[in-house]
Amino acid sequence: MDNTTYEFFIRRCWDCDRFKHGANTDTWEDLLVKHYNFKHANVGNFILTKKEFEKKLEQVKAYLDKAYNKLITTATKKKVNPKTIEQLTESRTAVAASSEPKEIFNSLKASFTLMNSNDL
Repeated sequence: MDNTTYEFFIRRCWDCDRFKHGANTDTWEDLLVKHYNFKHANVGNFILTKKEFEKKLEQVKAYLDKAYNKLITTATKKKVNPKTIEQLTESRTAVAASSEPKEIFNSLKASFTLMNSNDL
């Protein structure tokens, strides 16, 4: 999974620089490391690694939720096709419900396709 996809998604939604609104490749990388540690934890540190992963996951999902809100607001103002807005809303919901970085990444990639085809 490409770390820049996460950062560029947020930067594009907010039209901002790096480090604003959670737009930082290190945030995504940290999530992947914590996910790996959680999935490969031994009995002794399982609870700690699970807690660390869940905390980082919630942080990333919060950044993405705000970015999706901004994107959907922009799409609505630009009078983008309602079906596209519905698809973006579905991606936002999928990200919020996800517990796996791979699922989040796939939603972001799908959203980029919609953003590119609708000049968002």
